[in-house]
Amino acid sequence: MARRQARGVETRERIMSVALEQFGEKGFASVSIEGIAAAAGVTKGAVYYWFTDKNDLARDLQHELYEHLTTLSLQGLDPKGDVVTNMRQAFDVYLEALGSLGTARFFLRDAWMIPELDEAGRSDHRDAVSFVEQLLARGMERQEIIDLDPSALAAVLLGALAEATLHVLTTGERDQTVAVVIHLIESLRLDPEHPQLTTAMTGNKGEQ
Repeated sequence: MARRQARGVETRERIMSVALEQFGEKGFASVSIEGIAAAAGVTKGAVYYWFTDKNDLARDLQHELYEHLTTLSLQGLDPKGDVVTNMRQAFDVYLEALGSLGTARFFLRDAWMIPELDEAGRSDHRDAVSFVEQLLARGMERQEIIDLDPSALAAVLLGALAEATLHVLTTGERDQTVAVVIHLIESLRLDPEHPQLTTAMTGNKGEQ
């Protein structure tokens, strides 16, 4: 029984590996279940056993990529560290990882233009925004960063990271992009010697 399950998992992984390669090389619209099955050396029935259709398969690949990048980004976080340093570390690791994604870069570069994948990507993005929002709120409570609306700030920071990702993927200018992202994050740091200055610059977030 265990051997049969292991073979099944191996088949699923082979299907996903072949599909990822084809999506990256041919583009989403040009890939078919028939082509994936043939390249993976399995029947169409084997593909449909694991996935409802091509969209379902692509969404699984997309989510696995998100989980992989999230895990990498969070590994270096220091629970005792300040929020700015931790965010710098996480964003730097994320942008560094882009260079080793191979054909998986397709999902970060093109998926937002594909309706079948865009909503799944937005769901993962909302999860990321929620996590960053909590991180920022803790930083504000500790008076480590300027006092702004954490929800809006998280959305803006993750939006900037998404644009930085596209820039790195299309130009290869990782170091220059990281420098800009770090500057953006550092601008949030509260100056302990001049707290009144940062407060005056941001205003009272409760005011209308």
